[in-house]
Parts: sequence; structure tokens; C-alpha cells
Amino acid sequence: MIVAKFGGSSVADAGQFKKVRAIVEANADRKVIVVSAAGKSDSEAIKVTDLLIEVEKLRDAGEDYMPVYNHIQSRFVGIRDALGLKVGIETDLQKIAKQIPNCSHDYLVSRGEFLTAKLMADFLGYQFIDAARFLVFDQNGVNYGESINRLRDFLSYDDHIVVPGFYGVDEDGLTHLMPRGGSDISGALLANFVDADLYENWTDVSGIKMADPRIINNSRKITELTYEELQELSYMGISVFQEEAIQPAKEKQIPIAILNTNHPEEDGTLVVDSANSNAHQLVTGIAGKKDYVVISIQKYQLNKRLDVMAKVFSVIQKFGVKFDYVPAGTDSVQFLAKRTDVDGKLMAIVNSLKSACDLDSVKLEKNIAMVAAVSSQLSKRPAIAGKILDLLDNSQIKIHLVVQEGSDIKVVFGVANSDYEKTIEKIYRSAAVSATRLKMVI
Repeated sequence: MIVAKFGGSSVADAGQFKKVRAIVEANADRKVIVVSAAGKSDSEAIKVTDLLIEVEKLRDAGEDYMPVYNHIQSRFVGIRDALGLKVGIETDLQKIAKQIPNCSHDYLVSRGEFLTAKLMADFLGYQFIDAARFLVFDQNGVNYGESINRLRDFLSYDDHIVVPGFYGVDEDGLTHLMPRGGSDISGALLANFVDADLYENWTDVSGIKMADPRIINNSRKITELTYEELQELSYMGISVFQEEAIQPAKEKQIPIAILNTNHPEEDGTLVVDSANSNAHQLVTGIAGKKDYVVISIQKYQLNKRLDVMAKVFSVIQKFGVKFDYVPAGTDSVQFLAKRTDVDGKLMAIVNSLKSACDLDSVKLEKNIAMVAAVSSQLSKRPAIAGKILDLLDNSQIKIHLVVQEGSDIKVVFGVANSDYEKTIEKIYRSAAVSATRLKMVI
């Protein structure tokens, strides 16, 4: 069995619905379909989810939200009519409109997926199952046992189903939203629940690129990579696949295929437990994020001063900010965080560290970008990190910090925001292997 998830761009209008049906009908194993809310299209500049968020903002501000909601209604009715469907979507739209004045954020924002899935189920001739009827979250996250038991009852009736992504319910039966991009998670959970042979994630790109195509023109596509490599790349900023969607598939060794709804004939990226990597291509992918701050603290033999570190962590905890921290030697540690996470608190944190922790020095660096080179080859050839450092040094790119974590498949370089694109380009140009050249040039 194949679980196929279609993102917002894949279900944006009637034309995209037709592409989805052609894909589903091309393989009889595609029985479980998960959809996002209708996304942007040539005629619609705003995603349905963002329109629903705008409705909520207007409601909370005491302003008239009906013009925006009327546009949402006309969009779904338009898709229904263009496809010649008979499903009475107006009834659902009216019910939602009555709920808006008092409904929760999670309920309102999830209605885009709900309505899109209703239309898709009718279009495919599949059974529609509201995720709220089986996908249960408790205080520990997804309740796998309860969710599988509830889903099993529906599948015993008909195993050709369409499910809205992005939400489920909590133990009290109230709508529970996942993070943005949560439909990827819904698809992975369904794949896990039904022991799928393959989880297909259909979007508007033909797989994952080795580097951001906005920085690297014609960036090479990654044909195959491991769950761990995808996890690290997702964490570091690639937006093709939601990081939290990896574990449910990995747990049961279900391959993930990332494919293009607009070009289903093209090969995408396959995610598996152990990739058939090219030993000469030492970097699988490069990703990064801008706008970090780095606080460097120094104290003689800090690695032996647990009392000092306890004070440091106490100060940071007081401000409620999540920092990552990296030992930088026997005498120093570096703390890093997204600038947006410390806005309004940064200087207070620095001043508290200086006054309360008996440190030799506290230094602050702003406007730092983190660039990660990810590859399973890093664990086999640790000299790669040194080669990349030499490359960046020769390119006169200042390295503010280096992090190589215990996973041994990722090395992260801290550089100035202004050097972010240059750093990615230098690593890519030196690490990518062309079809005719199989030798690393770093």
C-alpha cells in the first residue's frame, strides 16, 4: 500500500485536482490520500490557511471578517463546480461560519484541510475520514494505539480513503493543530499506522536539491539520502519536508519519495535507511539559517568548574530563552540562538552573565549565519570538515564557530550573515560531483 500526501500547491485549484487524480489512478496501490489546504495558484495569491488566519485576526480585533470568509467560500464552491461535483460543501461552509465567533484557533485554521479533503474524496470516489475521528494526541504526543484502533474501523469498511492533514484531536475531543507543514506529519503517521510500503510526498518540486536553488542556479538534485541526512537538512532549514514527519516513517523503515505533482514523470528524491551514496561526493546536502547571535563565555579551566556552569545555566534559564551551547575548548563555551528568540532580552542576558557568574570574559556576536554540510560520509572521513575549513579560509570567509555533533553526519559553520550565500556557494562548488567528474576537488 502507498500513502500519498499532496501539498497545498497540488490542490490549489480544479486543474491541480485533476493532476492529483491522474497520479492516484496511475497506481492502484495509492489507497490512502492525505491533503493539505488549497494553496496558492495563478489566480489565488494567498493560501486558504493564511486566509483563515486573517479571519481570526479580524474576529479578534472586532472587525468584519465576512468578506474574507466569503472569498474562502467562493473558492471552495468554485473548485467544486469546476470539477462537476455534487458534494454539498455549502452545508459545511455554513456550519463553520456559525462557529467562527467562538471557535478555537486550532478548529478555525484546520478547516482548510477539512474542506479540501471533502472535495478530493468526492472527486476520487474515496471514503472521506475526518482526522478528528481517529488521530488522537495526548500529553505525550500522538497516541498510536488509540489512533490505530480508531482508524482500523474505517479501513475495515473501505481502505481507499482521503484524510485532511495538519490536525487531529486531543483527549477531550478538541481540535489539535500540528506545526505549519503538519500535513507531512499526518501523511507519515498514516504510513506508520497502515504499515505502508511507501510514503509519497507530492509537492511542487522534483525532490530535494543539494543546495538552495535561490542561491545555486541549477543545483544538483539529491537522488537518494538517509532518514538521518534528511532530518539534519530539515532542521537546518530546507522547506521541502517537515522535520517531525521523518520519525514515523523511519520507525517502520518506510521509504519516503519526494515527488512533483506538476511533473510526475520526473524522478524525485528517495529517503531510505541506508543510501547508496557516491563515495566521492562527500557532501549530500547544504542548508542553513541566518540571523543568529553567539555569546562566548570564558573562564580558566571552565570545563572543570561545574559551579560556574551551574550559575551560567541558571541565568539563561531565568530569561526563558532556548540556547544551544557548544564547548569551544577547556576554557570557553559558546551559546547560540535565533535573534528573534532573544529580541528584547539579549543585552540583559549578557549583563547578567557578566555580573553574576564570575567569568573572565563575555563576548557577543550578532548577525551570524549557520551553514551545515550534511553527509553520512562525514563519519567515515572526518577530514572533510578540515578540508571545508581550509576552503573557506582560502576564500577569506571568517569562521566564528564550528560545530560537529555526535551524530557525525553534520558539520556546522558559523559565518557572518553577509557571507552566508558565498559560504554555501563555495562548499557546493567544491563538493558537488558532476556526472563526468568523480573526484573531489576540495
